[in-house]
Amino acid sequence: MKPQKQLDYLRALREEIAALRVVKCQMSHERVVRASDTGLPIVCSFPRNSYQRVGLCSDEVRALALGCSHTMARIKLEMGLNQMETWDSSLNVSLSSELNLLDNEIHLLDHRKGEAEKVFARLLAEAFSTDGHVRECARVRRAEEKIRELEGLHAQYVERIGVLRDKVVAELDKLIEQAAVNDTSGGLAP
Repeated sequence: MKPQKQLDYLRALREEIAALRVVKCQMSHERVVRASDTGLPIVCSFPRNSYQRVGLCSDEVRALALGCSHTMARIKLEMGLNQMETWDSSLNVSLSSELNLLDNEIHLLDHRKGEAEKVFARLLAEAFSTDGHVRECARVRRAEEKIRELEGLHAQYVERIGVLRDKVVAELDKLIEQAAVNDTSGGLAP
């Protein structure tokens, strides 16, 4: 790639990565929807015995949300790391490991949150009494606590991926500066 094209690519990639958002959404797409009149979870007919979920955010929101398990945004970070490796492989190792770990943990957490929401919905429905009130139920409270715990874990992962994004942007800034110097001095970029 010609030096000016490489410099333009690095600048564009840096801007795309800097635009990625760190949103502590608590994986709300997994939340079970409850009827406004009874507070009971809304049951779906398909798949059988499942519960209606809040659902995914819009494509536009997910495209920029680093902490979403259903995003492609983390691929941009990987692209930035690949550019860093092109210039200096020592920069990439720990950051790539962190990205891989966070990516895996976020995906696994999404499944755990979905299961926890399903357990909560089932327990809530079982605790609903025939007189229209939810009986006090320690199991329901524990299920709610489990969901909050998972949401807190997600918030931690989101913070870490935000720090990672900032490191990648800072390293790309250095690469852009180096590429600009190479371009103006007539030297070849890696």
